Amino acid sequence: MSQSENLKNLTTEELKALIAQIQEELNSRQSPAQLVLYTHNCKSSAKYHLEKYKHWAKRVSSVDTTKTNGYAFVGDFLNTTSEHKLPVGAVIVEVCDTKISCYQMQPEGKQKIAEGRTTAMSSFIDEVDKLF
Repeated sequence: MSQSENLKNLTTEELKALIAQIQEELNSRQSPAQLVLYTHNCKSSAKYHLEKYKHWAKRVSSVDTTKTNGYAFVGDFLNTTSEHKLPVGAVIVEVCDTKISCYQMQPEGKQKIAEGRTTAMSSFIDEVDKLF
């Protein structure tokens, strides 16, 4: 059986997982990545704000477009009250209350890619998926 026939037998989810693994391997073979400082937009907000509203941030490694909520974003959570050094090109999704934003790390900092509401995320998820 040829390699292309093997790929045709895989499900969409298996193919996306394989793409993520290949991208990770390619990234590991490149020269050390330039790291950029990332902080959540609400990092320095008052304690009242941080406790009243839902906050989370995730470094996204892939997107599951079959889901219509935050579970569509596969990756590692980031502490919203800390600073993080992330490689250029990293994709971050962050939430403050019902506002959800997607950023891609650039040498000069984070660049907004998409914005939406957590109550209607289908088009937002599709927009983030285009980055992968």
